[in-house]
Amino acid sequence: MSRVSSKEQEVLALFQSAEAVRLGTAYAAGWGQVQRKSYSVYHGKHSVLNGARPVSQRSIFDLASLTKIIATTSLVMVLVESGRLDLDAPLREILPEECKENSALSPITFRHLLSHTSGLPAWRPFFEDLKTSPALGRKALLYKNLLNIKPDANPGEILVYSDLGFLIIGYVLEKWAFPKPLNEWVMEKVWAGLYPGAQPNGLHYRRVPSDYRAAIGADADDSVVATEVCPWRGWLQGQVHDDNTWSIGGIAPHAGVFGTLNDVVGWMEALLQGKIVSHQTLNLFFKEVVFTGGPNQGLGVRRTLGFDMPAADGLGSTGTVFSKNSVGHLGFTGTSLWIDLDTGHYACLLTNRVHPSRSDLRIKYLRRNFHALLR
Repeated sequence: MSRVSSKEQEVLALFQSAEAVRLGTAYAAGWGQVQRKSYSVYHGKHSVLNGARPVSQRSIFDLASLTKIIATTSLVMVLVESGRLDLDAPLREILPEECKENSALSPITFRHLLSHTSGLPAWRPFFEDLKTSPALGRKALLYKNLLNIKPDANPGEILVYSDLGFLIIGYVLEKWAFPKPLNEWVMEKVWAGLYPGAQPNGLHYRRVPSDYRAAIGADADDSVVATEVCPWRGWLQGQVHDDNTWSIGGIAPHAGVFGTLNDVVGWMEALLQGKIVSHQTLNLFFKEVVFTGGPNQGLGVRRTLGFDMPAADGLGSTGTVFSKNSVGHLGFTGTSLWIDLDTGHYACLLTNRVHPSRSDLRIKYLRRNFHALLR
């Protein structure tokens, strides 16, 4: 029987404390150095139901906005490396017809979209219109509404974390760069063959049934960790939590990817080892985007192309544990991944803090406490 380290015991105790105050029910964490020994801890159950599966290395989590780096940003990297995409080409060159209809989008570039400096709002509840629309037309309606949105500022003036920016990236990838569904191209160009011996599912999107009535309250998949008991969709377990993504069938550029802890770590290792794109391309995407906007915008917030960086004031989810030369991302369901590019250390935390309700915001303290234990 392998010996459990004091650090593993501390992390387990932290998860037990979180479970005791009902901050989700499922916890999986991995940490260590990419090229050396790493550790993992699993705790809890897939849901609040009696008889729910215990969390294990086979537990599948809704990765939420980790989708932005694991799928979409990775695919953009491939495009840039192949010479098919210029990060500084304005949308008027890429989407001329759409920009004729909404000229405010014209000067926005992929560099703006990836770094969240496009001036676009953070979010819109598209699902409110979509959930009463025929299934086959929902995606087209979302994009129609999206492309009609006016930015709140000119590109580069403000820094606002925006799902809408990534939705535009997805629109471009499917219409212009890859005339194919996003999930198929991500599987082919990014995930296929990432790591030997992958589980049958691996990283994947999970389609929502096209019949709206059948999709609401559909049977749970207990191999997947449950998320919310949603006011309008019911029990979500095996269907994506993000409302907008759910409404267009489960596949989107900003959310929708599912996977295990090992799947996320496997993607990270492949990325850092140059198996997806070259290290030259990685360095381009890992470089901090210098924000030159107004003095009251983006305080403490730092970003690269597609990735977050630790907050300059040390008040972010990583505290001061990771160096300033680190990249990562958070996910709304309670997921996160951070990589210290100076030391090679990483930390991946997967939880279902939105189960049974998204209203509990204590995940920010759990993340900080988890990272603090890794000193």
